[in-house]
Amino acid sequence: MSSCVHAQETGSPSPGLTAVYDPQKNIVKLKWQQNDPDVIKFVLQRSNDNSSWTDIAVLNVTTANKGKFVKHADEKVAAGKNYYRLKIFLASNVYRYSTSIMVILGKPGNNWIMYPVPVTTMLNLQYNGSELIPGVISVIIQSVSTGQILGRLRVASTTRLIQIPVSNLGKGVYDVRISIENRVVWNQRFIK
Repeated sequence: MSSCVHAQETGSPSPGLTAVYDPQKNIVKLKWQQNDPDVIKFVLQRSNDNSSWTDIAVLNVTTANKGKFVKHADEKVAAGKNYYRLKIFLASNVYRYSTSIMVILGKPGNNWIMYPVPVTTMLNLQYNGSELIPGVISVIIQSVSTGQILGRLRVASTTRLIQIPVSNLGKGVYDVRISIENRVVWNQRFIK
């Protein structure tokens, strides 16, 4: 009977796990690339608390799929936080975990969702409510550590998807706040 040893994330190439919410199908589309020649298997995992994990997909790496992008659609998403990570098995009988990423989904109705988290270059804020937005949408991005406002954006009330470039932000934790008619309607934190 063989056993595997857990190893910390090393200098091996990252599979680049990304997650994007598709509101029309109510699924999270996940994608990563098998670019490490020592990897023999990926296990995609989901969690609602970034602590207890459930396996949702397994990919055995073969010669035919090495270096290719792998896609998986998670059809069992829930309102709130959905975390994803990869358990990566290496040929040396060792496994490691990718960094977890998070997708926040609002409850059906008058709410916003944010993806992907952690953010790399683009933060997506999507309105999934059925009611009309009663005024101009104001978005503020603020540093959690310093309280400094790092970005402001105003968009029309008909906007359903707000894409905010964040490549100018350093690694860290940020607050994003949405106000309509000078009233805060949504406030969340994200990691970059």
